[in-house]
Amino acid sequence: MHACRLARDSFFSTTAITTIAATFVLMPLDGASAQEAEHVLDEVIVTAQKREQSLQDAPIAISVMSSEQLEAQRIVDLKALEVGTIPFMRVVPVGNTTSNLIVAIRGNAPGDPSEVTRDTAVAMYLDGIYLSRSQGLGFDLVDLERVEVLRGPQGSLFGRNAIGGTVNLVSKKPTGEFRFRQTVDVGRFNELRYVTRIDLPKVGGVSAKLDYLHSERDGWVDNTAPGQADYTEFRKDGGRLALNWQASDVLVLDYSFDTSNVSTAQNYFQFYADRIGLFGEERDRREVTRLPALPLEPTRSTHSGHRLTVGWEVAENLRFESISGYRELEEDSDNNYLGVLYFNGLNDSSVMDQDQISQEFQLIGSQDRVDWAAGLYYLKEDLTKTLQSLFTLDIFGVLGGPPLSPITPPTTFDALASGDFVPPRIVDSEARSVAAYGQATWNPDVLNDALRLTLGLRYTEDERSSTRFQTALSVADRDSEHLDTTIAVEYVWSDSLSAYAKWSTGYKAGGVNTRSVSFAPFEEETAETVELGLKSEFWGRRARLNAAVFMTDYEDLQLDFLDPVNPTVLETINAARQVEVDGLEMELTVTPLEGLLIGASYSYLDSNMPLQPNPIAGGLLQQFYVPLAPDHAGALTVDYQFAPWSFGTLGAHLGMTSTDDYFYGPLVGEQRTDSYTLWNARLTLKDIPAGDGGALTIALWGENLTDEEYVVFAFPVGDPAVSIAQAFGDPRTYGLSLTYGFR
Repeated sequence: MHACRLARDSFFSTTAITTIAATFVLMPLDGASAQEAEHVLDEVIVTAQKREQSLQDAPIAISVMSSEQLEAQRIVDLKALEVGTIPFMRVVPVGNTTSNLIVAIRGNAPGDPSEVTRDTAVAMYLDGIYLSRSQGLGFDLVDLERVEVLRGPQGSLFGRNAIGGTVNLVSKKPTGEFRFRQTVDVGRFNELRYVTRIDLPKVGGVSAKLDYLHSERDGWVDNTAPGQADYTEFRKDGGRLALNWQASDVLVLDYSFDTSNVSTAQNYFQFYADRIGLFGEERDRREVTRLPALPLEPTRSTHSGHRLTVGWEVAENLRFESISGYRELEEDSDNNYLGVLYFNGLNDSSVMDQDQISQEFQLIGSQDRVDWAAGLYYLKEDLTKTLQSLFTLDIFGVLGGPPLSPITPPTTFDALASGDFVPPRIVDSEARSVAAYGQATWNPDVLNDALRLTLGLRYTEDERSSTRFQTALSVADRDSEHLDTTIAVEYVWSDSLSAYAKWSTGYKAGGVNTRSVSFAPFEEETAETVELGLKSEFWGRRARLNAAVFMTDYEDLQLDFLDPVNPTVLETINAARQVEVDGLEMELTVTPLEGLLIGASYSYLDSNMPLQPNPIAGGLLQQFYVPLAPDHAGALTVDYQFAPWSFGTLGAHLGMTSTDDYFYGPLVGEQRTDSYTLWNARLTLKDIPAGDGGALTIALWGENLTDEEYVVFAFPVGDPAVSIAQAFGDPRTYGLSLTYGFR
């Protein structure tokens, strides 16, 4: 197997080098074909460097999905990205809760971001406002203009420090003209989704936009307990109001309010291995629970936020922006593992309340040959969380009933562990972050203006105070400060070819794990990344190839791992030895024919983690792994739009994602991993005349067309493992979408 992997790695590396070389072979076609080509690739505009610029002019590793791509691939929420649509980013549910997501870029993410006393590795922004918690990320996306995924440490241009990368969710702004769009989707498992979007005419210089959405679906794992939720069912409601006021020629105010109510039942865990023999192996994806799950209620999360952005054109080449945000999040979580942990049907029930306030000031300017941006950032977060472990299934009959009988009502008495009542765990946490950052790019008057030099700095102070009360009061305070640097050199060979080299550092503050036995704090984590990148267009702008290779060294990498004997315990340690993650990333877009667009992306990760001491095993050196880091991952899209007919325009989309197996946690022991390839498709007939100024769009869509049985999370129980639990991704789904638009 080792030889096969080496051969495959060699194949992929050779393919990557050949593809990059092909760029230069085809380069002479650029001038010859530019005048002849009647179709070219659309320019992609990003704001990753605080100013609008072409994707090809931004010397950073960044992936962008436009609103058209999101619609064609039916990316209606962040969870839809879990199949590897963007190969450089992994999105997986936090163990069981489908609305609570782990987001990893280049293999960097906490094993359990639901821990409220720590920071995430990937910074998530909604219209410039940082979303500090992973809870509730399962909300539906509301009319996005684009999604930007920045890979690697970010900080010298962003408010919040991000050691793994940054995801920008950019919403569409009001147009000031009346527009109406109504979409209704129906699909398998009684799926229903409808979205209403209204743009209102400008009044008194104010433009307004209203969005409302609702989605629901039955669970595809039937819970045989009457009156209880089915596993994987969901119901979501959300809305957004956006206002844009052009107060003067130099002053613009943008305000938005968004709200979302998400109700999702957890993923269903099956036995990949059952070595006690109570339930038996469940290797194939099941559609009915092994026993009645009682109780099982959906996890409910409600979040809302206000954002106010003030833009002031101070001078011709100087802009000031103020971004103010306030957000609230509430989550009532309920999970029933139904015996898969052998903890008498462990049922975790928790309630969390969180609010945050943030303020960012930016000054963005250009002078002579220098483009620069500077900012100040402040974030304050307060939250409480109460968790109660209940036991709902008398697995061994130790409570006096027959084996596998329900415990009604559920009890806190842990018959298999200490024999005592398990008290609730109450956590309070306060966090504050202050940062100053800046970045400048200089285009010196040398080498025909082809050289660009960039320097960025960021200084951050983080404070976090946490308390936990269970059987006694535990207190953990953690303060840290850090200076991060970005240095980049870019050389523009031509209008269609540039290359860059970048060195950057990143940092993630320390914290404490509330599920730890000791409640001992862990230290900050730091990263140093060297990156070489290529941005190119050729074949008369009918092809675009962007590639990057990187090498990242982590010091004190924060590692989360379950206690295999007691999976309710989660420990976080700092890796005692340096961890390395290297990789190659490529994105190719080609339009060989009028109406045909082909996209391909590929990611290769090579992670190296030396043996680390395991505190649960008395400091014994053990093999840990970088989680969520498949060696190979790729995606392919093919879109074709036929010539318009009198009654509409037909378009077809075919998508494929393929992912190598990877570990779900750093301390593996014996674990189930999986690799998979998924196919999706969409057939759309749009621009169907429907009254004066109106048009209809009809689409047929299908996801996981081959009904692949693929695993999204797995973990062992016991040491040595007495069971291995696994949760599957969605089976084949399909449906019909109808949209009416008026403008």
